[in-house]
Formats: sequence, structure tokens, C-alpha cells
Amino acid sequence: MMTPDKLYTAGDMVRIGCNECKGCSYCCQEMGESVVLTPFDICELTWNLHKSFDELMEDKIELYMTDGMVMPNLKMTSRTGSFGSKEVCGFLNEEGRCGIHAFRPGLCRLFPLGRNYEIKQIETADGIKEIKGFQYFILKDSCPNLNGTKVKIEKWLEIPNLKKNEEFITTWHYFCRDFQDRMQKMLRAGEDGKVKRENLTMLELFYRKPYEKGRDFYEQFGERMDRIS
Repeated sequence: MMTPDKLYTAGDMVRIGCNECKGCSYCCQEMGESVVLTPFDICELTWNLHKSFDELMEDKIELYMTDGMVMPNLKMTSRTGSFGSKEVCGFLNEEGRCGIHAFRPGLCRLFPLGRNYEIKQIETADGIKEIKGFQYFILKDSCPNLNGTKVKIEKWLEIPNLKKNEEFITTWHYFCRDFQDRMQKMLRAGEDGKVKRENLTMLELFYRKPYEKGRDFYEQFGERMDRIS
């Protein structure tokens, strides 16, 4: 993947204002399996909707395999409303507004931004140290209603404790990358059964097993990462 021309941090002002999506639900329509959900997203959905992962699987989310890894994504359904007759997110109401806006998934918050991940090597007294992280960039021709108004990225995202969230996103990204590499090697070796078992274990640990409400999500995620490392 080519590095975007311009990269930003959460404290930067960028031209992504869109009149607060008034009269538009473009990014909630016909997205296929692209709105992939992280463990943080599932935690937010289960806590706020008072539903289990399995209950969400009944009509709001689905499982999809990409590069050997099975992950949940928002499910599109055929609906008719102010947006016409289209495949839309199951949380979109008939007026074309998000029914879970206060706790919407990370990719929904991010749009029309993307993340550019990178590993920097820094020389220290103890040798070379790798620093993993990411910066933001604007997705070209992604939103039809951008009006050129500048917005600070951290305000756009509206994620409490953003620094911790960015650390989580980075950790999860590289975990998924390594997991996918392992699964693809197994698939090439004809170990389909092992791939299935590994995915079931991963899904149970990070998605199906409820996160304890009242406890910090990031602390619980770290404990689960320690178990699988």
C-alpha cells in the first residue's frame, strides 16, 4: 500500500466537515462486509444495547473470513426509507439516521479518514527499538458531502481516552496481521481444521466472552492478550 501524500495526528485540523451528515447516510449504505468490528466495538455494543454477542448475531452483525481470519462486521439488510431501497446498516433508522451514534463502531467514527500504520526503528542505548503506531489520512472521493470545514480529528472521533484507544487499535491491528499470516500458512498446508479451531478460540476470547461492565475495557483486553500470547 502506498503511503498517502499527507498524514495527520489526532491533534491536527483537517477539512472533513460534512454538515453533521444532515440528510445523508451515504457511508451507512451498501458497505458489504467492510465495517469490521474490533473487540472494543463489540464491548460498546453489548454494554449499551444490553445484548450478548450471540443476540447481535441474530440480525445486526455477521461473521466474515478475510485472509484466513474470521471477524464480525456490521450486517447490511435490504430496507426502504428516506434513502430509497438499498442494502443498509441494520442500525440505520427510516429517516436515514444512526440509531447507535453515541456508541457507533470505530470505523464509522473514522470515516472519511483512514489509518496508515507504520513501524519506526529507533536506536537506543539497549539497541534498536521498534515503535508501532499509525497516523490518519483523508480518503479521497469517499464522502459526497465534505464542505471543506476544518475539524480537529480527536473531536471528529469523539472517543473518550483517545490515547488508550489508539494504543489498543495499534495492538489489535498487528495481532490481526500476525494471526492472518499464521492462518494463511495453515491453509496452504491443508490444515483447515486447525484454522477453524484457532478462529473459534480467538472469537470466544475476544468477542463472545462478555466484558465485565464497570471495569476498564483496555485492562480486560490486555488480560486476554496475555492469555493468547
